[in-house]
Amino acid sequence: MSNTSKLDPTVRAAVQTAPRLRRAPRVAAPLSAADSNAVKALRELAASYSLEQIEQWAREGHSVIWGGNSWEAPLIRACDTIPVGFAELWKDDSLHAEAVAENHFHIPAEFCSMIKAMIGRLHLRKDNAIKRILYFGSTCEPISMVLEHSLHDGYELHCIDAASAFKQGERRDDLVAFLVNELEKVALWLTGKPVDQDRLAAELKFKNRIMTKVRRILDLRIEAPFYLSSLPTSALLFGSTHYFGQPEKFECIVDQILADIEAAALNPERRPAIPLVLAGGVAGGPQLLKVIEESNGVILGWVIHGTSDFREDIPPLEAVAHYLFDAQLKGELGEGAGASATLRRRRVEELVDKTQARGIISSFVTGCPYGSVVQGLEREYFKKKGVPMVSLEHSVHAEEPPTEEQITRVRAFIEMLAD
Repeated sequence: MSNTSKLDPTVRAAVQTAPRLRRAPRVAAPLSAADSNAVKALRELAASYSLEQIEQWAREGHSVIWGGNSWEAPLIRACDTIPVGFAELWKDDSLHAEAVAENHFHIPAEFCSMIKAMIGRLHLRKDNAIKRILYFGSTCEPISMVLEHSLHDGYELHCIDAASAFKQGERRDDLVAFLVNELEKVALWLTGKPVDQDRLAAELKFKNRIMTKVRRILDLRIEAPFYLSSLPTSALLFGSTHYFGQPEKFECIVDQILADIEAAALNPERRPAIPLVLAGGVAGGPQLLKVIEESNGVILGWVIHGTSDFREDIPPLEAVAHYLFDAQLKGELGEGAGASATLRRRRVEELVDKTQARGIISSFVTGCPYGSVVQGLEREYFKKKGVPMVSLEHSVHAEEPPTEEQITRVRAFIEMLAD
């Protein structure tokens, strides 16, 4: 799954010279990356990462689990296991899965569509090859509740016991040791033996290397905002968590996009635009991203993107523990890292300042209690700060395009910011 031989030859050849390109960038670049070989390769790689492909890996004998695809992902990969984010449960056929949740599990129709799609899809796939689920005890409480239902469908669950430190002083040595012990239990659950420390250290270094490059791309988008549009940027961000199952190939693509945007930033396209920060998911998905850009808006700040690196100066399991606590303290990674509802606004405000954003687009899944609380707190906070914000609600169903109301609100919001 890490074979790069299928990568576009032009991309692969350029990647091999990427270090020289970064030392002596080209003096000219296309005004848009829409037709670049690297973006095409990214699009193809993202399309190949499907539930069917993931389940095929499991049928071929690979160890595959649901969950473990956030801050703990390097540990899971170090245990020769493929972590699959819960988002894959509602990527396709989610309306059917939601109907199963309502009709079979009797979950109220007005409840969070993400939760319903999760439990419905797990029930529909109960006879498939992925039968183990890993989750964090400090994650969204409804997720923990619905996962308990999956026990009746023959799934095996493992919970990383809750650990949180929302203030610097709360990160005591005994709390770090507690979480390290919990992570050791994960390795034993997956493999029956302690984690390979050298392998985990290598995974952490690879993750740090990827994130350094992705952060550089995001910084360069501030200088050249029209070169790389929001859709491939979001694919880069999501891909940086799971590499679309092919880490070496993903890094090759990241290297080429980085080289291209460094060149583009030397002579960026100049035209009026409204810089924005996106807080939460994308209501309406790719179609709404297109609406934003057609309205002369450009998303330069992405709250879904973490800023921490794994420490390489301490034992790797301790590094994973500290990474989690760093993410909590910064209000990053959402409820997946047990984040406090009061802390995400710090990250949003930091992005507003860094990108000189003129407004915030905030969205959450309808019926999600965590999301509604976070959005409500941020609405009041940024109102006092004088930063305009538009609030959106959405389902997780990719089959549902953005509503006319969502499109109208976003267009009116950007038009207001342009005045």
